[in-house]
Amino acid sequence: MKAPKLRGPFRNVRTEPRSFVFKSRHLSDSRPEWEERKRRVEEEVHGASDAPRSIKFRQGARDSKGRAARRTASIKASRMATLRAAGVAVVLVYLTYRAILWVESHDYGQFLHFMQSNG
Repeated sequence: MKAPKLRGPFRNVRTEPRSFVFKSRHLSDSRPEWEERKRRVEEEVHGASDAPRSIKFRQGARDSKGRAARRTASIKASRMATLRAAGVAVVLVYLTYRAILWVESHDYGQFLHFMQSNG
């Protein structure tokens, strides 16, 4: 009688391992924006191979005011967040200081002596 074969932790090269392939029912296999982009790139590469291509720089003057305003608002918001954090830290340090003064002003020696005498 032969011993039963147990599955090993290693892949058997004679059999195909299990795999999972997700096929969406909602989207087609080819994306239209990808096909359009591919067509434009191919036109640029094949169409203008002899002529030198012009270098296009993005015009920063159009949106420079908006960008500066966003940057200023971002800096202001980060400063306010830092001030809030510092204010919370100051309040917590003050409360800790007051708690230490309160604990030092009360005498807990009698309370401890009471616990020792009853026990």
